Amino acid sequence: MCVVMRSNRWILFGIFLVFLFNVGASPLMPLDKPEKYVQKKIKRNNQVLKIKSKHLGDQGAQFLAESSLLQNVTILALIDTMIGDEGIRALANSKNLTQVTILQLGNNRISDVGVKEIANSKTFSQLQELDLYRNQIGNDGAISLANSEKLTRLTKLYLGFNSIGDEGAIKLTGSKKLKNIEKLEMVHNPLGDKGKEACDKFDFKQKFKALAKSGSLNNLANQYIGDLGVSALLESSYASDLTELNLDENNLSDKAVIALAKTMKLVNLRSLSLVGNHIYDSGAIALSKSQGLKNLKFLILDNNYIGEDGAIAFANSHHLSGLEKLSLVENQIGPVGEKALTKSQTLTNLKYPIFGFH
Repeated sequence: MCVVMRSNRWILFGIFLVFLFNVGASPLMPLDKPEKYVQKKIKRNNQVLKIKSKHLGDQGAQFLAESSLLQNVTILALIDTMIGDEGIRALANSKNLTQVTILQLGNNRISDVGVKEIANSKTFSQLQELDLYRNQIGNDGAISLANSEKLTRLTKLYLGFNSIGDEGAIKLTGSKKLKNIEKLEMVHNPLGDKGKEACDKFDFKQKFKALAKSGSLNNLANQYIGDLGVSALLESSYASDLTELNLDENNLSDKAVIALAKTMKLVNLRSLSLVGNHIYDSGAIALSKSQGLKNLKFLILDNNYIGEDGAIAFANSHHLSGLEKLSLVENQIGPVGEKALTKSQTLTNLKYPIFGFH
């Protein structure tokens, strides 16, 4: 909430008028001499054309699309140039812009119609970066991008300050076509909880991808990924390759632990550490019944909230009978749980039973 004192209103009004005057007085590119303007730009660098805050419009975009001066351009930036869908259609069908790898079209008048032209454009099939910041794009435009057969090389997509909702965000973040996307910006769109969750999951997956490449995905200690991060990890293609996984101090609840227990992607896991989270009996019971974690050798659950029921579940677990180390230091296990664990008939392979009762 912005509270403005009454005495400051005239000052703000004056600032607003100055702003309007400056916007209205912004220089316009003379459409009767666009060739000289572009020639001057291209002469400096024939691979880059940047036009900003000029009244180019659809007519100017049409000229650019037809100009052979742009045949070598790889970076095309037309920012705040009053281009609408007709101008985008001309650019998207141009035979002179096939080398463009970076296309910046921020702060224009592009709607879902124009975005569909880009998504279906053979001309722009080499694009690696597409910036559509501050336009008039909604769910339909986002979905056309997500389903594009032409934009498969994209690694960066900027869609901030548009009108994309949950449906569009979910389609984009889950797109099988845009599989090379590393950066997806969706700031200031009217996203609900589902859309925000989809974007957060996407960011987690990019993080996990980078960690997998560096060989350090097995250690996520102190990353505070939470339950959503675990969900994203289990949806990734990297989970099934893990043999060790450290999730210490990640603000995990039983929900995340139950997900770990139910998945069959972790059958290769030999060591799982969940120290310092928020795991109670429900999580412990789920682990004790897990078929997907049956090959575990080391299970570390120190500093959680596991009580008698969880301890008894572990003591009677047939699925975790291969455990060599079970550590339950600093939990809430009482004498009943202690007795069950120490006399367990199923945890017979334990070499390091650290129950932490004393």
